[in-house]
Amino acid sequence: MPAERVTHTRPHKASNMKLILLLCLCAARAQSYNPFFDVFITNSVEEDTTETINTFFTDSTTKMRAFLDGQRNKVEKVWSSSYESAVKMKDSVQSFVDEKQKKMTEDFTSYVESVKESSRKVVDNWSFLPTADEVGARLDNPPAALSVPAIIARNGYPCETHTVVSEGYILNVHRIPRAFGTDTPSKTVLLQHGLFASSADWILNGPEKGLAYTLADAGYDVWMANIRGNKYSREHAWLKTDSKSYWNFSWHDVAQHDVPAIIDYIMKLKGSSTKITYIGHSMGTTILFAMLTLRPEYNKILSSGIALAPVVFNTDVKSPLKVLAPIASHIAYTEMLYGSHEFIPKNSALGKLTSSCDASNPDSSMCKNVMFYICGYDEQQFNKLVMPVFLAHLGTGTSWKTALHFAQEAVAGGRFQQFDYGYNNQKVYGTDNPPEYDLSKVTLPITLFWAQNDLLSSEKDVKLLYDKLPKKTTRMYLVPFPEFNHLDYLWAVDAPTLLNNKILEFLQKT
Repeated sequence: MPAERVTHTRPHKASNMKLILLLCLCAARAQSYNPFFDVFITNSVEEDTTETINTFFTDSTTKMRAFLDGQRNKVEKVWSSSYESAVKMKDSVQSFVDEKQKKMTEDFTSYVESVKESSRKVVDNWSFLPTADEVGARLDNPPAALSVPAIIARNGYPCETHTVVSEGYILNVHRIPRAFGTDTPSKTVLLQHGLFASSADWILNGPEKGLAYTLADAGYDVWMANIRGNKYSREHAWLKTDSKSYWNFSWHDVAQHDVPAIIDYIMKLKGSSTKITYIGHSMGTTILFAMLTLRPEYNKILSSGIALAPVVFNTDVKSPLKVLAPIASHIAYTEMLYGSHEFIPKNSALGKLTSSCDASNPDSSMCKNVMFYICGYDEQQFNKLVMPVFLAHLGTGTSWKTALHFAQEAVAGGRFQQFDYGYNNQKVYGTDNPPEYDLSKVTLPITLFWAQNDLLSSEKDVKLLYDKLPKKTTRMYLVPFPEFNHLDYLWAVDAPTLLNNKILEFLQKT
């Protein structure tokens, strides 16, 4: 049986050609438009094929446009959404900034207003509008806190400060030239304070009783000296105040140099014919007698002298201080070894004890009794309001050498002598013992005031001094009050009748 013949059917040439032409046309359309090729195809392809191709491209173009439009819409939507978000964010940030700026402005304005109000309150507190004094603004005790010139001015008297230079020490002398509303008188008085003191001694008892005020009211030009080293005469032209050289002085140096310099200054200012009366208390009297022996020409320059509680001989000192005299030199030398040449400075522990003696302080009674123990008991003439003023101005500066010189007098066996340098006396004086002050040279008319209850200036020692002075020009006056003590000359309640009036009487006789 013959094999079956397999016949393969070939695609129709026309169909194949259509497909090829279609593909070529697509490729050509995709690359670029070729009019020749397009004509060729048009002329070569059948009508239905052309329609098919056009339909394809029309559909493709429509789809492409739809796709692109969709993508464009998406992009526009995204862009629009981002822009709107950005605008919203910008608006939100701007709103936040505006809100914070407004808050900061309000806070700053509030702060400025609060500062203005606080400043206004501060200004009101410090303004000069008439208001009641604030609590604690006033001084509890002005005389205890103020300086001597301020106290004098506060009490309605004119006050001057004059500067005198002596051996480099800058001495400030306080002056009440006259009573208020009067001319400066020719009658002149020089007041010299005692140990540890200052010119304040003469005014601490107030205008009605203080001797300086009494003399000014009586028509005297009153000068009040300050010893070298105290608070008013602290400076030196070339020495440091904490040096041994600065504090190497005693009342001998004051008598030989300082007081004469002050007297010369007054006479130069007022005229060489000016007559000056010297009034001293305690050490102030020691200086007077030493000066009149060392510088005897001042017996003629001065018109008279008044010695209140004279301290020249110390043979009969009844104060307990006398027991310290034998050991005073050892104490002084020990202190000086440690560099302390000033005697009990105001800022030292012992010097500060005086602050506890305020009149309102319970310890003030103890302070009073200590005063009585050293100087003599006198309750009747004691003014407790004056004591804190006195102590505030006490201890204003002096040297160990000054204190030691007084201690030497207490053990000198009735000699009124210069400073004892011990084995160095030969080097200083050329003798084994210090020379005595020759009281026979004193010719100035002098009145010695003394009191029975003065433990530092006893009747025996005052009479011993009286016996050394010329009888024609020297007199003694006993204060007519049995309990009158060493400090009552400065603060006695009855100072006008017991003391001041008698001083004025003696001044009028000279």
